[in-house]
This record gives sequence, C-alpha cells and structure tokens, in this order.
Amino acid sequence: MKSIKALTLAGIVLLLCSNARAGMNANAVAKKVQSLYDKTSSMEANFVQTAVMKTLSISEQDNGIVYMKKDGKIRWEYKNPKEQLIVSDGKKIWFYMPSDKQVIIGNFEKSFKYKPTQTFLTGMGKILEDFNVKFSTNKELSTTKNEYALELTPRKSTEGAPAEILLAVDKKDFLIVKSVVIDKFHNVTEIAFKNIKLNTALPDSLFTFTPPKDAEIIHSPGQ
Repeated sequence: MKSIKALTLAGIVLLLCSNARAGMNANAVAKKVQSLYDKTSSMEANFVQTAVMKTLSISEQDNGIVYMKKDGKIRWEYKNPKEQLIVSDGKKIWFYMPSDKQVIIGNFEKSFKYKPTQTFLTGMGKILEDFNVKFSTNKELSTTKNEYALELTPRKSTEGAPAEILLAVDKKDFLIVKSVVIDKFHNVTEIAFKNIKLNTALPDSLFTFTPPKDAEIIHSPGQ
C-alpha cells in the first residue's frame, strides 16, 4: 500500500511540474529571453543563414562566425560560399565584399533596426515593448521538443519593419538558437546559431574596420 501511495504521490508531483512548465505563456518566455540578454555582455557563435526570396524563386545559404557586444557592436564573418564581412562599432557599419573590392558604409541603427538577435543582445531592443508575442505554429520555423517557438509581430508598422519574426528559444537556458525574419513579400531569412558562447572577452578592435586601400568606398544613401 505504501508503494502505491508513493507512486501516486510521485505521479501527482510530476503532473504538477508538467503543468507548471506547460503553463508558461509566450510573454513569460519572452521575459526570460530578455532577462538573459540584459545580463549578457557579449556573444560569439557559428551560424548558418538561409535566405529564400520567394518573389524571385531564389534560395541562398551562407555560414560563418558572428561576434556581438553591448552598445551595438557586431561582427559577421561570412566564410562560405563567398567571403563577406559586416562590422559595426555601434554607430557606423561597414559591409565589405573582398571579391568585389567594395566597402559600403552606413548607419548601424538604420541598417539593423529590426534584427532581433543583435538588437536584444546589444541593448537596443525590448521584446515586449517592441513586439506582440505569442507561441508560433508557423511552418517556416522548425523547432525541437527542447525549444519554444515564438512569433513576434511589430507593435508599430514602420518602414522596413518585417511582417513577423519567429524565434526558436532553448527551454533550458532561454538562448535564441534560431531566428526567422519574414518580410511583407513573404521572403524568408533564417539564421541558426550553434556553439554559442556568452560573456567572453571580445576586444573592441573586432568591431572596427579600416577599408583596404584598393577598395571602392560607397556611402549608403540616406544614412
């Protein structure tokens, strides 16, 4: 009899724990994500980026390494299939294409206003202030049983804003492991992160760029 009671009690405890986990709503998950990034000073990770331009029936995939730091500092090193470099010190941003010997210079905030993974990390965005949040069933975002799927829609419809943003969030540590940005034309850009490292000592020299002497310099219009 004692063993039956023990099993029954254990079952009730498991059920309560399960219900508590299942009861976490989308806003609560978003708050956990925000809290994590608010406490994070830097991040580095490998990434795979897949862009599908549905209007042109074009699909491209790139991979590389990304570094991010508070105050808008980012560095995206695209390795394959074509080398590219995106660097920002939080104010200015450089796009360098070695094969074209071309550097485009622009304003960071205008260029990356709606890139969630970098704005949250660099302290320039607040999920629940900037977006309406709910759990997602959108097939454009694939997740595992160990991930939450969030759907974010901008609270304000401004120029350049996406139609929606989908995030795969690790249930254990609330890291964003994948982001999907869908624009108003239904074009999709997915970025999956692996080997994520938080709060590593990244030198500020990573987040500045001096164009090669033989590179053509182009200043982005309107910036």
